[in-house]
Amino acid sequence: MTATPSGLEPQMLDEHIIIQSRLISINSRFATRKVNGRKHSSLLFDFNSIAIRDAETLYHTIAIQSAEIPASYYNVNAFNNEINITQGAVTTTITIPKGNYNANTFATSFMTLFNAVAGMDDATLAFNTTTGCYSFMSDQAGANLTINLASTTANVLLGIDPDENTGSISFNYAADDPTFFPLPANFLGVTKIKVLSDALSGGNYDSKSLGTTTLVDTISVSGGGFGLTDFTSLGRESFVKAKRIDEIDIQLLDQDNNVINFNGINWTMTLLINTHTRALFSNETTETTIGTILNDRYVAELKAAEKTESVEKELDDVEFDII
Repeated sequence: MTATPSGLEPQMLDEHIIIQSRLISINSRFATRKVNGRKHSSLLFDFNSIAIRDAETLYHTIAIQSAEIPASYYNVNAFNNEINITQGAVTTTITIPKGNYNANTFATSFMTLFNAVAGMDDATLAFNTTTGCYSFMSDQAGANLTINLASTTANVLLGIDPDENTGSISFNYAADDPTFFPLPANFLGVTKIKVLSDALSGGNYDSKSLGTTTLVDTISVSGGGFGLTDFTSLGRESFVKAKRIDEIDIQLLDQDNNVINFNGINWTMTLLINTHTRALFSNETTETTIGTILNDRYVAELKAAEKTESVEKELDDVEFDII
């Protein structure tokens, strides 16, 4: 049973919620553990009692106050740089070197690699600036090309639905009438950064899984290749399930839930953690006590009462010799 501070009746107390705010400045450079090495997108920061759990703590909320994230990642990377092609009896996989490309530089790189493959005729990958689509055709009359979707990861770049990962697309030879890819080429790369954390998760939803995840917030990318995304808080907070926070883990994923590779470049972020606790106020009308926060006094009196009970118990256990 909760005791009442001396001199105050229960009807003379009001309970209110007090919010204690803490700013947590994070720099990927100083992570305690870099889980995925120089990618700098899965990190652990071993703080000491950022938010404690006690009887008065109700819950915590988290918000990203600001973030400065360099666009040191590439729009052509390990997740989207392979094209598997068959011509006649020969099949090859073209792997585009990682880096930042536009439609024209990508086509040039592809043709340089493809046209060097032994046993295959040269081909042309051409970009149509009006439709934004690529066309693809062998330079040899009668030679047809097939892209095998199960072994191709560059779907979005070429203009293929990313969910089409079976079957194939054929590009038949037709002089002056090449076959076009079904969709516009897309070299936007990372457009959204998802910030996830097991320690700070609160049950936000993500359409990728259609359920709750460890998502804390999302940051819309504003800096293009080798630029800077400078994010400022939108004032939104998320509920945190954990009542005690000792360490913070951070994972940064792109809009497709791929791990972002920052290529050894560091980023910074400032988190705002709000701790919501109970506080007792006096509602007496005397000048000395009106509106007084009683939590400190209340806790002190509880400890004193516990100490008194302990002393009394010790005394009860003592046997005195009567002379």
